[in-house]
Amino acid sequence: MSEINGKRGVLARAFDILGCFTGGEPERSVADICAATDLPPATVHRMLATLSEHGAIERTGRGRYRLGPRLWRLGHGVQDIRLLRDCARPALVDLYASTRLPVALVTREGDRLHIIDKIAGRNTVKVWEQLGSPVLDEHPAGLVLLAWGHDPDRRPASRPLRSEEQFAWRQTLAQVRQIGFAHSPTGAQHTSPLVWAAAPVFAEDQTVSTCVMIGGRRGQHPPISLGRQARTTARDISAGLRAGLEDPALGRTHA
Repeated sequence: MSEINGKRGVLARAFDILGCFTGGEPERSVADICAATDLPPATVHRMLATLSEHGAIERTGRGRYRLGPRLWRLGHGVQDIRLLRDCARPALVDLYASTRLPVALVTREGDRLHIIDKIAGRNTVKVWEQLGSPVLDEHPAGLVLLAWGHDPDRRPASRPLRSEEQFAWRQTLAQVRQIGFAHSPTGAQHTSPLVWAAAPVFAEDQTVSTCVMIGGRRGQHPPISLGRQARTTARDISAGLRAGLEDPALGRTHA
């Protein structure tokens, strides 16, 4: 039993280390990893060496580390992920080509947003840097994922919500489900230069784990218009997923 527990401990630490590379910064130093995982440097060095040996991690020329190509190949081989990517990428490209705005396919990682794929020009690099990894209830894409999530009444918050706040929260999510997308606030009191909108991508069983997101500049790109564009693209991807599941040439078929 102790041997099994030891192996599970090693796997847990390995995944803790791999999880350090899922944020906006693709490269990490040993000090970064130690700070994020609370693991001692000797353990981090040893596990990085093992992960590097198996292609899961690779060392850069600056003495830092990043995810290795073997993880990409493993993820690429997952059929559902491959089908999602194959359906989503052309639709995202079309949306970008028609708007020249940053667009992305987004999911959740815990209580934060995680970008799966994005299409953007070189002049939008700062947009993604400013976005970071917001908490779900602080971004329209997060509201979409929460509105169609397994527990829509649970709001990621630093404190318990009062009853009147809980009612307002349910109303917010109900409105998102009614119109089919969420967008940045449009009131004059909101001064952020960027606005975002997002719409859900539906799997075959009508669950939602990803959404289409598009960003623009406040005063130049109306958030509601962006939301309608995101909704159209998300519907195209959802239809593509259904077609792929039914066509043996495109994806897996029903048993």
